[in-house]
Amino acid sequence: MIWSLQALRFVAALMVVYVHAAQTAAEVTSSLGSSPLSLVGSGLAGVDIFFVVSGFIIAKVAPGRHPVEFLWSRVVRVVPIYLIFALPQVAISVVGGTFGWREAFATFLFWPATDQMTAPSLEVGWTLCFEMLFYAAAGLVLAGRRWVYLLLGAYGVAFILRPASPVFQFLGNPLILEFMFGVAIAYLPRWRRGTWALMFGIALLIGIGLLGAIPFGGALDFLVGSKDIVGRDGLYRVLVFGVPAALIVYGTVHIEARGSVWTYLGDASYSLYLSHPLLLAELQRIWMSFPAPPDIIIAVGVAASVTFAWRVHELIEKPTLSVMRRLRPTQYGAAGIKVLQEGG
Repeated sequence: MIWSLQALRFVAALMVVYVHAAQTAAEVTSSLGSSPLSLVGSGLAGVDIFFVVSGFIIAKVAPGRHPVEFLWSRVVRVVPIYLIFALPQVAISVVGGTFGWREAFATFLFWPATDQMTAPSLEVGWTLCFEMLFYAAAGLVLAGRRWVYLLLGAYGVAFILRPASPVFQFLGNPLILEFMFGVAIAYLPRWRRGTWALMFGIALLIGIGLLGAIPFGGALDFLVGSKDIVGRDGLYRVLVFGVPAALIVYGTVHIEARGSVWTYLGDASYSLYLSHPLLLAELQRIWMSFPAPPDIIIAVGVAASVTFAWRVHELIEKPTLSVMRRLRPTQYGAAGIKVLQEGG
């Protein structure tokens, strides 16, 4: 385990929480307080850091594993805790009459692309759609190395055909390149001064914020990947967020670290990412009745989200993972894997 990456996962999740806490403050008070818009916008890059880290980790841990065992381990890690926070949102949508088959596909199958692009009911789940797509691709590569070339070719075709349909917009989304950045970093040799890449990546993110070059958008904008709310192509986000994220991950890999409170919080980063929207929504209702300065709203929102995620991690996520990891596929489907290997 690379402890420094564990700590980076927490930082990336905290960046996203900070953005959403600032958005809560803006909705309640119409102000960000002393938080500069440039810093708030740069916090969106936490998602891009997650994607690059995911590509790196899977490239390191997947080789040599059975495809079904690998995919099962990913499902066990991602899906149970996700459903705990997605189901309440599904219930709200059902009651409100806004949950249909498209939402069901996006929420439960992580497939947002049907006849139109649709975000999952738990909106932050849009990133998991890409995660699960990447895991599926990794599983195919484990079944047969020749799948690498088929998948790269399919991605190239989908990328070109993005204007044609939501399916191509999803499968050819530029954000997928960020997972590839992580895979590439996993195979790069160590560089004695590699930690400088971390400082350079941070400086780039800050500079992008100061220049007002942030790629703003919502879940649907980033799922479509063609244009965000200010009309910029999805490749723009990869350039201004993905490249700095890759530099940050590359630099972080070179940092020698050991287990600490930061790495523990890295373990809890998934709980933090999934649980904070629910908590911030409840806090927003309180702030609407009992207004507070925006800086207080942001500080309380971030602190409460981390505390809540810590308890979720200890009381829900860890016990759930402990139970689920005891459940192993009794058969790995050897015949099916043989077909994939021969076809790939």
